Amino acid sequence: MTRIHRLDASLVNKIAAGEVIERPASVVKELLENAIDAGARTIEIELADGGATLIRVSDDGRGMPSDELPLAIAPHATSKIASVDDLFRVATFGFRGEALASIAAVSQLRLVSRPADQPGGAEIRASDGDVEGPHPAAAPLGTTIEIRNLFFNVPARRKFLRQTGTETGHVTEQIARVALAHPHIAFRQVNQGREVRNLPATGDRRERIADFYGPELAADLFVVRRQERGLTIEGLIAPPAAARATSKWQYVMLNGRYINDRAINYAIREAYRGLVEPSRSPVVFLFLTIDPAAYDVNVHPTKIEVRWREAGLVQSQVLAILRETLLSRDLTPRMAVPAATTTSTDDPERAQRVREAIADFLRSAPPPQRMIEYPAPPRPVAPRIDRFEEATPPAAMHPAEPAVVATPRAEAETTPMTAAAADSAPTRALQIHNTYLVVESTEGVIIVDQHALHERVLYEQLRTRILSGPLEAQRLLLPETLDVSTAQKAAAEQHVELLSRVGIEMSAFGPNSLAVQAFPSFMGNVDVRSFARDLLDRLAEAGHTESEETLVHRVLDMMACKAAVKAGDPLTADEIDALLAQRHLIDRSSNCPHGRPTSLSLSLRDLERQFKRT
Repeated sequence: MTRIHRLDASLVNKIAAGEVIERPASVVKELLENAIDAGARTIEIELADGGATLIRVSDDGRGMPSDELPLAIAPHATSKIASVDDLFRVATFGFRGEALASIAAVSQLRLVSRPADQPGGAEIRASDGDVEGPHPAAAPLGTTIEIRNLFFNVPARRKFLRQTGTETGHVTEQIARVALAHPHIAFRQVNQGREVRNLPATGDRRERIADFYGPELAADLFVVRRQERGLTIEGLIAPPAAARATSKWQYVMLNGRYINDRAINYAIREAYRGLVEPSRSPVVFLFLTIDPAAYDVNVHPTKIEVRWREAGLVQSQVLAILRETLLSRDLTPRMAVPAATTTSTDDPERAQRVREAIADFLRSAPPPQRMIEYPAPPRPVAPRIDRFEEATPPAAMHPAEPAVVATPRAEAETTPMTAAAADSAPTRALQIHNTYLVVESTEGVIIVDQHALHERVLYEQLRTRILSGPLEAQRLLLPETLDVSTAQKAAAEQHVELLSRVGIEMSAFGPNSLAVQAFPSFMGNVDVRSFARDLLDRLAEAGHTESEETLVHRVLDMMACKAAVKAGDPLTADEIDALLAQRHLIDRSSNCPHGRPTSLSLSLRDLERQFKRT
């Protein structure tokens, strides 16, 4: 039997390195955080082979005297905490004193530093536990740390490194996280001896976002700002139309530190629920500031997770400000129309084809037998659930709190325009292909998907109605029976109360059958058996993983989708009028409950550009 024994220091450091140092990007993260803790105003990162061969991080921070250099790479040596109490109010990015020791254990490290009060610098080298120095060395103010041949003495780890491009991408992501959180610091990135990024210091977060993700996205972002109970939330968030395929475009910074927090991630998802498709994720840049005593960062070796003292406060405040911001904006996506200019570098044939296509569409539009004119916004009448119910406006749209609509992103933050002002002129609407409604607006043309808009209208009406009690149900003269699986029958039994809330009553009708006894009154044109089967499938799939409220909203989604008018349904002028009236009276009218856009906007400027009127 193997006897218990102490591990040697070299092996202990390699094990510690395995927890903190996963790949070159992990090294860059730790070195950048050390530079910021040292008060750096300029940081330079140089890579070779994606960081596998060389990582060099230089800063102009405070620097370290020569006698402290050996301690800098010693395990559990730090200047950032001194007692247990300090662990519960960590105000720096590093504090454990493990990063440099771990890095030195799995690489060939060289550290050169000079503080402001010394005429010269000092250098120390470390490799696989062997330390040389410190020795005098010429050095500018600040610190340079050079890491060569990462994992050279841990081949099992080195073989897991990916191709240079992949590792460089991970490093760039770490740089982005730090640079977005600290725009007041200048960053320069060099790959394989070539400068790939040079970011001057700036006080504008939007400008720093543009540096990484382009000026087009940065220009479309909405400003977020809220302060409540010691928590300050600032940020820039994208409209739903800019949602991406993954959540990697969501950046949450806490006191300048990038974090991945479940409570905040949930708040983001809920704020955008119904505005983006379930398979896509919104683009969000949030910057939270709070007393360090309000959270514990000593949870994970990489310090990417935190434990809140009041997680509910943080979640509710993030959700509230995101919802308020989204509901106060015009979220109608703009149609991307390529500019047709007269410069010699353009393709004149392509520009001509674009103009001809638009002209052909306008010439081939059906006769305007459904063309109507009405002043907007129209007056609502008493609320009721019908095919096109005219509902009372929600509180957020009350005249005392006008909504912001159709204002260019850059101007919306300072010169909001009310819905009434935006729509004071008469508006004309036309149904084409029995699917889309083309509406003249003060800015140009809005094309509405009649099914998507009606679906959102019905969902919002049902969501409001169910808050005051179960939906109105109608008992069927002849119950509809359907054969069900064991899982479907179990789901019906498990969710009896939920079904009752949405106006559906089911009962057993034999060992493998159910009978639908009552059905929501407003769904008179929906096939009862087909809808019941789909609903039971959805409930069986959810099982116990979702809360009842979440399931209620999913059921309302299904109901609204089934009851809404379909593509291909002809509408009368009155129906078009009633449906379009709802765009100004409901929340989140720019998207259906599944996140698809209900309308697209084509500006008059775009049309004029295509027809060479500018």
